[in-house]
Amino acid sequence: MICLTKRDRSVSAVLMNTTSTKRAGKERLRSLDLPSGKLRNWWTSRAQPGLWTRLLVCVLAGSCMLLVCRTWQPPFPHRIGEYPVRNLISRADFRVPDATATEAAKLGKRREAIVYYVKNDQPLVQLREQLKDHLFLVLAAESWEKMTADERRAFTELDVEIPGDPAGTSPAERFQLFKSVLSTDPNLEQTDAAVKTSMLPAAEDGLLQSLTHTADQGQLRLIRVYPAGRPDEARPVEVAKVRIVKARSDLDFQLKEQFRQRFETESAQVAADMISRWLASRLPETLRYDEELSNRVVQEVTDRVEDVMKTYSRGLSVLAPAGQPLGPAQIELLRREWETLTQEMGWGGRLARLVAYAGMIAALFGLGGIYIHAVDDRGLLNDFGRLSRLLGLVVVTVAICYWTSRDQWRAELIPLTMAAMISTIVYGRELAMVLMTAVGLAVTLFIGAGIATMVTLAAATLSCVLLLGRIRSRSHLLYVGMGGAIVTSATLIGVGVVTGEWFSIGEVDTERLPWLPSTGFGAILGVLGRDAVWAGGSVLIGALGLSGLLPLVEKGFGVQTDLSLLELGDASHPLLRRLAQRAPGTYNHSINVASIAEAAAEDIGLNGLLVRVGAYFHDIGKMFKPEYFIENQQDGVNQHDLLQPAMSTLVIIAHVKDGADLARSHHLPQPVIDFIQQHHGTTLVEYFYREAAKRSESDFNREEVSDKDFRYPGPKPQTLEAAVLMLADAVESASRTLVEPTATRIAHLVSAIATKKMTDGQFDECGLTFKQLDRIKKSLVKSLTAIYHARVKYPGQQTA
Repeated sequence: MICLTKRDRSVSAVLMNTTSTKRAGKERLRSLDLPSGKLRNWWTSRAQPGLWTRLLVCVLAGSCMLLVCRTWQPPFPHRIGEYPVRNLISRADFRVPDATATEAAKLGKRREAIVYYVKNDQPLVQLREQLKDHLFLVLAAESWEKMTADERRAFTELDVEIPGDPAGTSPAERFQLFKSVLSTDPNLEQTDAAVKTSMLPAAEDGLLQSLTHTADQGQLRLIRVYPAGRPDEARPVEVAKVRIVKARSDLDFQLKEQFRQRFETESAQVAADMISRWLASRLPETLRYDEELSNRVVQEVTDRVEDVMKTYSRGLSVLAPAGQPLGPAQIELLRREWETLTQEMGWGGRLARLVAYAGMIAALFGLGGIYIHAVDDRGLLNDFGRLSRLLGLVVVTVAICYWTSRDQWRAELIPLTMAAMISTIVYGRELAMVLMTAVGLAVTLFIGAGIATMVTLAAATLSCVLLLGRIRSRSHLLYVGMGGAIVTSATLIGVGVVTGEWFSIGEVDTERLPWLPSTGFGAILGVLGRDAVWAGGSVLIGALGLSGLLPLVEKGFGVQTDLSLLELGDASHPLLRRLAQRAPGTYNHSINVASIAEAAAEDIGLNGLLVRVGAYFHDIGKMFKPEYFIENQQDGVNQHDLLQPAMSTLVIIAHVKDGADLARSHHLPQPVIDFIQQHHGTTLVEYFYREAAKRSESDFNREEVSDKDFRYPGPKPQTLEAAVLMLADAVESASRTLVEPTATRIAHLVSAIATKKMTDGQFDECGLTFKQLDRIKKSLVKSLTAIYHARVKYPGQQTA
């Protein structure tokens, strides 16, 4: 057991008193309900439903941008036709194939390749047979005088002058000499053997008048010869041996030598010479170039040739000279340098780039969120669907701009222009300008462009945002595109002149731009004009493309342009026609409300057309039970006389829900449905509430009547447009009760109704200011005074 001394007990008492004093102080401070710090408020708000889900969507959107745009590697910033202001020096050591040297090496190998020729021996066999036919005809002749025409023709083809015979011999004498030689070989066996042996080299190697392939297709000294259908038996043969010119001399020598060996008479050389000359004049080509097989062989040879590499050194090699347009060769060099730099980057460098881009995206998202929360509609951040669509628009725009900025397209202005117009339609000019500035900056950094590109993108997007306005016709987008194109083209030219980029142009690539002068001021103007026309054309294409996508934009983002509102507000709409038939009083009331509400909305800078269309449909729920509403009652019969106040209230209130359901079934846009649901807010059905209170007082039980049972379900107006419609609906209905609707009485009525709505808290959620409320009241008074203006009373006309 521990025993405390007197001193310990006194210290303990002091500490307890101090603790209780601090606790009491905190409780007193808490009772004052002082506002907490901003950081504490944010930390407290983390428990807000859906906050972490919305933050996760933001993180996913940023991650998609990082992945799609490949932010872990540096962008490739060069394009064909670009004019560098200074020499582009290599930033890395790399080697690239030298196309010229490689092609020269391949050409050398092609010229060394041995091509294929296919051999056909049949022409030589047929020639020998033809010779034998001629010789048999000659042998068949008994004498020169008795020769037949065929025999004489055969000998005439063989007949030649005897070489070395200066005196000359007659054909008859030569015939006797020739026949004397062949008479010793009546079956021509020796003669045919001599001819066959003499023609053996030609039969083995083939014959060719001239080569049918060129030096670039293969070697001209050797060829590969193979029998038809047997390419595996191909063997190399010197071209000189197969030429017919060479074969003729060889044939003459071989044939004479064979006749000398086989025939002992001196006249045998005369016969050999005659046969040799006949054969030589008729030697056929037996070789044919096999193009398919040769090309395959040559291709295999050239494929084995390795690329001849050219080395570029860091800080020394010039990849592209200043003032000269970048052509495909320079772009290829710069891309190889970029690939080398990317490969040399370690994981640390890649991670650093990724983190840097992630920080940039986080900063843009954060600044945009702060602007929306502080200046614009903070409900956009709290609504998961709207926030997701906003982020989706940003991510898709950046991704498409990144992929369309490639050199073969250069069309990043097209999706950027379309996104600028879509954001203006959906979110308004102010937020659209902030969004497009952020998107343009992100696209510039992702594609590796410079300040000139960023200014051009900003000019294109902001001009479209500022020129768009309200779309009342389909041609309006065309005019916006034309205006944006002019601004973008002028900006591109101006930026090029200010930065001095265009004055660095040395020589124009006349192969790509043959219509421009190669040098001088005309060349500069030509390049400027070309780029300006393309930039302006891209903006115009974007505007025209959005014209066809406008219905999808309205459907996807739940907004309406003036064009669709004009179509929706047509009096021939099925709901409006049905309303006019079933509830003509309500229809007339809706038309009057639309007229005065539109004017009031436009007085405070709202979309009056949207308010007018909303007013047309705001009471369509009354067509289910039109006889229960005073404007549709006739003959003084009031259906509510037979009902309890609570039941009458339910009937009256039901027209809001019925109208919303009817609007959804007819696919009316969400803003119109919001008008139907919000135009009464949570206001009190005063007549029946007072009637119920009166009956309760006279009742014996005297049950307390709660005003909650006699209020509309709401919600309260969430937009200024809904607030304007609420006021217009109330004052238009109330003004019908005025006996003498003078301007003063109307003003007093409008002021009283507006004050009652305001004190009832109906405008707490729409951001309506006192200044705007005052302007709305003045507009409503003006419009109602015009409706109930005084008329001249004619003689005999009674006062109503």
